[in-house]
Amino acid sequence: MTLKTKQAVLRCSTLNKSYTEGPQEVQVLTAIDFEIFAGDRIAIIGSSGSGKTTLLNMLGGLDLPSSGTVELAGKDFSKLNQKQRGQLRNQHLGFVYQFHHLLPEFTALENAAMPLLIAGKSMKEAKAQALKLLEKVSMAERAEHKPAELSGGERQRVALARALVTNPSCVLLDEPTGNLDQQTAAQVQQLITELAENSGTAFVIVTHDIELAQQQNRVLRLDKGQLRAANEA
Repeated sequence: MTLKTKQAVLRCSTLNKSYTEGPQEVQVLTAIDFEIFAGDRIAIIGSSGSGKTTLLNMLGGLDLPSSGTVELAGKDFSKLNQKQRGQLRNQHLGFVYQFHHLLPEFTALENAAMPLLIAGKSMKEAKAQALKLLEKVSMAERAEHKPAELSGGERQRVALARALVTNPSCVLLDEPTGNLDQQTAAQVQQLITELAENSGTAFVIVTHDIELAQQQNRVLRLDKGQLRAANEA
């Protein structure tokens, strides 16, 4: 039995992004085409400044392309207004960054529940669902602790629980293990693999960590604005 469906969770078509710097136009991304299906684990590697984070922002609808399209759950981000893009993101996407971006005044449980509260769930329902995710990332016993009372690895696991709490189709991760020790990074990778295989969640991981990249289904390299298989010349 396969978890993949015919419709892509996330799709880029002829994606281009450029910026104007003074009299010059700087091309960052050029004619990028690729699809992400349920259960996919895709790593995107590339040198600093190659446009990896720019691409991730495009995939998440946080920035719009100069031309081309990004479709999430079959909907083109560029055809939606800001509010609609936010609603689509909250329904179908999760985000995990190198720096956890947890809210310091809230507990781990409250942080993990935040996307559900934003979506209009009751506090009771949101916390109950968030606690299940904290259990899944082995953080239930630390649920009432604030970020300052947690280690770096614990904060990142809370951030992962927060990204997964809405049961998203796809999770975008930007250097998720960059601040973690080797053992904790391995635990995060194991969790990603289990979730992809068991729930069909797709993961797109931007990373400098070649070892982490090689543990995914596909490794793509961003070079000179173009995205290609890492083993291509």
